[in-house]
Amino acid sequence: MTRISEFIEAMPKVELHIHIEGTIEPDLLFSIAERNSVQLPYDSADDILMAQRANGRNGDGEAGLISFIECLDVCRSVLRTGRDYEDIAYRCLKKCHGENIVYAEIMFDPQQGLRQGVSLDALLEGLFSGARTAHDEFGIVTQWIMCFQRDQSLDDACAVLDSVKPYRDDIVGVGLDNPEINDFPNKFSPLFARAREQGYRLTSHCDVHQPNSLRHIRDCIEILGVERIDHGLNAIEDDDLVSLLVDKGIALTGCPTRYVFEDETASAGNLDMLIRLMDRGVVITINSDDPEQFGSGWLNRTILEAQRNGNLPTETLIKLMRNGYQSAWMTSQQRSAYLRQFDQACGAFDWHA
Repeated sequence: MTRISEFIEAMPKVELHIHIEGTIEPDLLFSIAERNSVQLPYDSADDILMAQRANGRNGDGEAGLISFIECLDVCRSVLRTGRDYEDIAYRCLKKCHGENIVYAEIMFDPQQGLRQGVSLDALLEGLFSGARTAHDEFGIVTQWIMCFQRDQSLDDACAVLDSVKPYRDDIVGVGLDNPEINDFPNKFSPLFARAREQGYRLTSHCDVHQPNSLRHIRDCIEILGVERIDHGLNAIEDDDLVSLLVDKGIALTGCPTRYVFEDETASAGNLDMLIRLMDRGVVITINSDDPEQFGSGWLNRTILEAQRNGNLPTETLIKLMRNGYQSAWMTSQQRSAYLRQFDQACGAFDWHA
């Protein structure tokens, strides 16, 4: 093991962009499918990995995003009960603990579960129960981000938002994901206005190399009023947009392992976009997105692959992770405590051992 990989493992980390449905490990996927009598188009973990790699070769762009979501739908189709959500939440956080992640903001898609017959109460109670058990066992702190699907209706999203009011204190924010339909910020502006009134923190996916990327990033800021943007790397193509991100303190949650593993040419460009945005003063973080669904590994491997592909110095890795703490939706007291722990761990690492 190299010293840089040991250093990455030793860093206490935050994870701000990870989808719970994209973290299901093959053994758990097959177990849940068998329990719910769901027939998967896979016979083994190797079959899943081959499908993931084939999906990854589609690369960036609209077709790549749609292909990925189709593959993801196959895996999340097994989720039919609250117990399923409890199991995947606990397993995800157990894995996070092994990665030395001390704090995580995890996204979930309630509309997917509802379409598969899981009641909202069962889904939420399952997620929260799994997180409580993981906190009791590992000490990891979790907050939940409820993502609405851009290819579904505004009315459906608003109905779900109204239905989760009893769980308001358990959900820190709302976001948008799934296929990036044209003009989606305008479509969901009433939803985000209602969520803002209810005190939710706001984010949205703006996926890489999608049609109208720059306009969507700007509209998410100016129309939806987001505080963070998930991905958003195409902002580097517009100097005024970069300035807007910096001036408003809008953080981007970057996921470089996804870009690194898809295509060598595209990945080099996307990782370069991430670093250039950081160099321009944008607060950008490093995250794993869908570690099992991409077959690309969790946060430690994400950071290590970004370091290797970009020849990133240790100072850059530290800054990316500090950005995660700075842009996390935690209290200032929590942030100060976590950063003291982080700085002590980084400072105590012995490069000469």
